[in-house]
Amino acid sequence: MAGKKTGQIYCQIRKEWVAATPEEDVRQRLIQSMMQQLGYPPSSIVLEKGLRQLPHLTLQPQRLPDRRADIICFAKGIHPCHALYPLLLIECKAVKLSDRVINQVTGYNHFLQAYFIAVANQDMVRTGWYDPGAKQYNFVDRLPSYAELLSAL
Repeated sequence: MAGKKTGQIYCQIRKEWVAATPEEDVRQRLIQSMMQQLGYPPSSIVLEKGLRQLPHLTLQPQRLPDRRADIICFAKGIHPCHALYPLLLIECKAVKLSDRVINQVTGYNHFLQAYFIAVANQDMVRTGWYDPGAKQYNFVDRLPSYAELLSAL
């Protein structure tokens, strides 16, 4: 990695310098925490991936919106039909986490079908999972470890 560049931040996942926007700062801090403290394998994390680029979605006949997911963490062996499948979808924001932000990530997950979703800003992370009985998402105010999410399946 070359020396620090003005107005940019180095992304460990993309292995390149990116613009240091407030949202990117949230994303990079979260990624570091995920890898260093919470046990998420770097090889399982993809950033800013378009829904139309995801292999498990290209097999479906539905029309996909032209949207990009901030962070998707994949896992092996968690879905009966796909060797690699989305475990966690995260939307990063540089603003307050509101119902609108929650609606955005749940809307993306309508297509993606990750087992867990999360929203994050500079102050907090909220992680959710869908409860089919209650027909709603339940949330906790933290990001569980990779092992915790896998064991909850």
